[in-house]
Amino acid sequence: MAENTLSSCAGPETQMSFNVFSPTEYTTMLLGFLQENVDQVAGRTVCEIGTGSGVVAMQAALLGARSVTVSDVERDALDAVSASFSRLPQEPADFSCLLGPLWQPYGTRRFDLILANLPHFPTPSLTLPGRLPTWAMGGADGRKLLDPFLEGLSEHLAPGGLAVFTHNRFVGIEQTRAYLRARGLSLQTCRETIVHLSPLKVSALTHGASGYGEDVFTLGEHVFGRVCLGVASWA
Repeated sequence: MAENTLSSCAGPETQMSFNVFSPTEYTTMLLGFLQENVDQVAGRTVCEIGTGSGVVAMQAALLGARSVTVSDVERDALDAVSASFSRLPQEPADFSCLLGPLWQPYGTRRFDLILANLPHFPTPSLTLPGRLPTWAMGGADGRKLLDPFLEGLSEHLAPGGLAVFTHNRFVGIEQTRAYLRARGLSLQTCRETIVHLSPLKVSALTHGASGYGEDVFTLGEHVFGRVCLGVASWA
């Protein structure tokens, strides 16, 4: 039977509008990777950091993950995920929710597959309608959470494992590659796409729409950014 480390599930007394946890284009990139790489999921130990809506973790469970562990800094997100997992036709034998930032709740545990869609938009301050503040800001360079996540991979990625995470190219994909290389990990990219940046996001960009080279570009009145999935493994 699945085990949940949180004692509470979503209820009327704590429930917020779970629309704030709605999946985005970044979520669908991770879903696509899982569906196209079932061999990397089935029978594996999986964790998702910053689970949000929980749909990525649910997809891993449906594809046969041996265990699924999710974490988030928002208890309401974990309540929603816990409730959603309880409605799956078949839960993983080992399922748990952890409350806390990044690697803090994980102790010394290692996983075969690590998944993450972390806030890494380069802005010192941004409030998006319908989104939680904890889901909006990546710091001035976009790496406030990204770098600590990368730092912890060497301690939590099992031998032969993969870490798959969303990555705005305009926060320095080569910087990420070098960061991982120094820690014994290699980086590949896949599922590259282009996302539209809302006027609110554009106005909050640390260096403006013209300050990120070809990774942020303008067409008429609209601004777009290049995004990819980073796939880290042991070198």
